[in-house]
Amino acid sequence: MSVDIEDLKLIAKKLTSDFEFYREQRVFITGGTGFFGKWLLESFIYLNEVHSLNVSVTILSRSPSKFKRDFPRLFNHKNFRFLQGDIRSVHDIKGSYDLIIHAATDVSTELNKSNPELMRSTIMDGAIKICELAEKSNCKRILYTSSGAVYGPQPETMDKMSESFVNNPDFDFEDAYSSAKRESEKYFRYNSPCDIVIARCFSFAGPYLPLNGTYAFGNFINDHVNKRDTVIKSDGSSLRSYMYSADLVIWLLRILSSGKNRDMYNVGSSSSISIKDLAEKISTTRVKVLGAKDNNKNRYIPSVEKARIELDLKENYNIEQIINKTKAFYK
Repeated sequence: MSVDIEDLKLIAKKLTSDFEFYREQRVFITGGTGFFGKWLLESFIYLNEVHSLNVSVTILSRSPSKFKRDFPRLFNHKNFRFLQGDIRSVHDIKGSYDLIIHAATDVSTELNKSNPELMRSTIMDGAIKICELAEKSNCKRILYTSSGAVYGPQPETMDKMSESFVNNPDFDFEDAYSSAKRESEKYFRYNSPCDIVIARCFSFAGPYLPLNGTYAFGNFINDHVNKRDTVIKSDGSSLRSYMYSADLVIWLLRILSSGKNRDMYNVGSSSSISIKDLAEKISTTRVKVLGAKDNNKNRYIPSVEKARIELDLKENYNIEQIINKTKAFYK
């Protein structure tokens, strides 16, 4: 499988002004075999082969052999090097890296419930270890992919959450994922030995999106691919927004190249859709809404004005295009 070449062309077109920042750079990526990571690898392959940027990428992976078996084209690129290990083993890593993209976090809802301390320690240990690696490898700049979860539950009276939204009275400090993400951002801002920019990521969709996870979009696509009815256990009223994966790459790489040091930027779509409407747009069979009270956060929508104004970023795909492109990939 590979992504649409038109998506890669758009990524290159939108990042033309960033080419010199990335040319000949040595990049270290954690989370390089996940959803975000596969798209970054696809993009660096295209930028190297078509635009001669000669970016070299080192990818930390728990199982490079499995990734090689499942995604040989991404694994075998001449500018890529895979290292076996997890975020806690970066002290063994040698070499110099100009840029670090730290995108490794287990976002398993089940882990957050069953072993919150493991979730918390994984996130915090990652921040500490990345700062250590940055110092010994003479890194110039780090991109940390944080989460919109750092804001806590979105108030019903707030249409979109901006970077200036702080001191949420409903923030749940017992939630390991959101509280550790918030604490790790603080750690990076105060302890990074080099420039650090933070991307607060919301919800995304597109090729390589896992179809068997805990997130609605992937599950709905899975139902579509297998010609199953889609069952929504809630009343379907919760609002979400989805950014396409090609836009995600453009935003992340622009934030890394041009974001303000020790600042944070929301990354996501500002166009909301209800879970019920999303299911009906994706499904070609039946959508069954059980109507139970929705205990999930009612809405989870970012304001992206800061990225738009400061970094000249925008969304290039609407929800219908995102759905159709994801369906085509998994057809």
